[in-house]
Amino acid sequence: MRNKNQLCQHKDVFERMNYLYQASHLMALKNRVAASYFGNNMVACAKKAVLRMEPNLKRTLCKCCQSPLIPGETARVRLVSKPVKSIKWTCLTCMNTKRYPTKKGYKIWLDQPESVVEMLDFTPKSKNKNKQKPGSGDTPEKVKEQTKNHPTS
Repeated sequence: MRNKNQLCQHKDVFERMNYLYQASHLMALKNRVAASYFGNNMVACAKKAVLRMEPNLKRTLCKCCQSPLIPGETARVRLVSKPVKSIKWTCLTCMNTKRYPTKKGYKIWLDQPESVVEMLDFTPKSKNKNKQKPGSGDTPEKVKEQTKNHPTS
C-alpha cells in the first residue's frame, strides 16, 4: 500500500539514476561501451519521468555518447583563451568537444538565490522526541537552578 504522505516524488527514479551514474563511473576505465550504456539509461530514466538533472551532473556526461567525463582518463581538459576564455572538454570515446565560458563572478542559474522557489525538507520527523509542552519553558538549566535553591530534605 502506498504512503499517502509521500515525502519525495519520483524517489525510486532518483535512486535508479544515482545507481546508474555510479555504475557508469565505475565501468568507465574497464569498459567504455558499458559506461556509455549506463549513462544512456540514466538520461532515458530522467526523460521518461520528466525530471531535470542538475547542471553539475550534466557536465560530467558527454552529450554525444553519454559516457562519464573523467579528466585525464576519459576526457581531455584544456584552458582556451581564444576566441573567448573557456574550458574545453574533449571526450576521448567519441571525440566530441564541449566549451564552458569562464567569466569572473559568473554563477549558473541554479546557484543564484532568485532561482530557489521552495525549499523542501525530506528528513523524517520523529514522534515524541524531546517534545515539550508549549508554555512550560523549563529548560534543563532552569530545572537545575530550581533544585539547587530548594533542597528536598
